[in-house]
Amino acid sequence: MKLVFTDLDGTLLDHDSYSFEAARPALDLLALRGIPVILASSKTEAEMRPIAEAIGITHPMIVENGAGVVGLDTETAFSKGNLQSPYSDLRSFLRELPKELGACFEGFGDWDVARVASETGLPFTAAELARQRHFSEPGRFTGTEVQRQAFIALLDAQGFSAVQGGRFFTLMPKTSKAERMAEVVAHYQRLNGGEIIRTVALGDAPNDLAMLEAADCGIIIANPAHKALPVTEREERGFILRSEQFGPEGWNIMIHQLVATGFL
Repeated sequence: MKLVFTDLDGTLLDHDSYSFEAARPALDLLALRGIPVILASSKTEAEMRPIAEAIGITHPMIVENGAGVVGLDTETAFSKGNLQSPYSDLRSFLRELPKELGACFEGFGDWDVARVASETGLPFTAAELARQRHFSEPGRFTGTEVQRQAFIALLDAQGFSAVQGGRFFTLMPKTSKAERMAEVVAHYQRLNGGEIIRTVALGDAPNDLAMLEAADCGIIIANPAHKALPVTEREERGFILRSEQFGPEGWNIMIHQLVATGFL
């Protein structure tokens, strides 16, 4: 069996228009061959669900930068109401911080839709979807470096991590897209009697690199909006390829190339 994992923004979706239409021929080809496409994004499930529906896929999705995975065969305990969600635990952690440290961080849970729209540049409807979080909390940390390190140490003690992105300081469980990819692969192995699964992963940014490295074949999609990913040993050995074209156009060409060579 074969699985294709893909980032969205700048990879399957055009960096400027957010369209995937240039990749439609490859998406149709994968559907024809019965190869599931697994979306893996920093977006929330609420943001990703309409995209998945527009593409026409119903497979599991890796959400919130790998902080969670949805659509597997078993419900999580928190979805059944037996446990708090990771997001609830993060918000509880923030409420219980010493006052002087808690005042240094504001996240999406502290902001209304208008503030999220202002901070992200998203329209109100999209900002509302971005606030529907289950696993991670983006925000801004305004304290000193000493306070930041104290904050991170307390997070670590509770089993969470903090990642500074281009825009937000994001709190999340200690996991990654790569770990979630392994979880999804195990899910399909259970469904298929332990069958060996070949994986392809496509991405454009540093937060995709672990997923690209873990796949049988990783594909770096060119994105002029940021610096190119570094060349790793796995790429030097031929397990990671690069597209020349940007976004969904590059996605389309690289998938067709893998089908033509028999990898997919």
